Amino acid sequence: MVRLNSIFGSNMVLQALAPVRFFGDGCGKVAITLDGVRKEAETDGEWLVEFDPFDYGGPYDITVELDGAFIVLRDVYFGDVILLGGQSNMQFKLYESSESKENYRANEDVRLYTVDRMETGERFSSRDGWVPLSLENAPYFSAIGYYVAKGLASKNRKIGLIACYQGASVIQSWMPRDVALVPEFEIENRFADHVWYPIWNDDGVLWENMMEKILPFVFNTVLWYQGESNASVNEADIYLELLRALITSWRREFNNEKMRFIVIQLADHLDRAGYAWEKIQSEQLRAQDEIPLVKTVICRDVCDNIDIHPREKDVLSQRIVALLK
Repeated sequence: MVRLNSIFGSNMVLQALAPVRFFGDGCGKVAITLDGVRKEAETDGEWLVEFDPFDYGGPYDITVELDGAFIVLRDVYFGDVILLGGQSNMQFKLYESSESKENYRANEDVRLYTVDRMETGERFSSRDGWVPLSLENAPYFSAIGYYVAKGLASKNRKIGLIACYQGASVIQSWMPRDVALVPEFEIENRFADHVWYPIWNDDGVLWENMMEKILPFVFNTVLWYQGESNASVNEADIYLELLRALITSWRREFNNEKMRFIVIQLADHLDRAGYAWEKIQSEQLRAQDEIPLVKTVICRDVCDNIDIHPREKDVLSQRIVALLK
C-alpha cells in the first residue's frame, strides 16, 4: 500500500518560487499530476516526487494516483508557508490573548496545518488537514500565527501556517539527535514533576516525533519563539550555539539553505530576572549578526513583564510582519 503524507490535502498552501515536493511511504506506484504535468515514482519504502517551482497563484486541483486509487486535492494555492516553532508562547492561542472577540476576523487566504503533538490538547490535528481561518476556529489559532498571517495574506498571497510547537520544550529536543548530543551541548536535568516533561525533552525527541513527520516539506520561513525552558546558567551560556545548531540542521535536513528564521526574543519576566534569562535574551539578539538569514524581534518593551506568557501578541506580530513584507 502506498501512502501520501498527511500534510498534503485540499485547501493547502505550497511554497511559491521553490521546489514542489510530494512524498509519502509504502510499496507500489505513485503518479502525481499538477497543472497538466504528470510525474511518477515506484517505491518499496519512502518516496518523493518533485516539480519545478510555481509562481504565486491558484487554485489548482492536484491528482494523486496511489497504486490505482485516485485522490484529488482541491483548492490548492502557491503562496508563502511559515512554520510556527518553539514552546508555549508560540502555542499560546488567540483566545488567551488580550484581543477582544469582537475583533476576530475570518480570512480564507490563511490556512493552518497542525503537526500532531505528543500530548493531547490541541484543537486541530493532522486529521483536520489544512484549515482555512474562520470566525469559529480563529480562537484556536496560535495568536502570533493569526496576527502574522492576517498581516501578510492577500488575494494574491496566500499564507500557509504549519503549527509545530510544544510548551515547556527545550531546544535540544527540536534538533536531530546526533546534533543535540554534541558533548558541549550537554545540559542540566531540570525536568519538572510532570509525566510528559522528561519524555518530550530528551535529545532529539520532538524532532523525531514532530519535525520528521513533515520532512522534506518546503517552507521558506520559521518563526521561532523558545528559550524559557533553557534558562539555566549552563544552557544560557551556549544558547547561541544551540540555536545555530538547530538552524543549520533544519536547513540541511529540509534541503533549504535559504530558510529564513525570525527569532522572537524572550520577554522580560520579573520572576525569572537574572543572569540566565538576560543571557538568553542577549544571545537571541546576537543571532541576527552571527547567523545568516536570521532576524531577531524584540518584545521586552511591548509585553507585560509579570507574566511568562504575555497576552499582548499583536504589536509583537506587527514587528514580525514588517520583516516579512
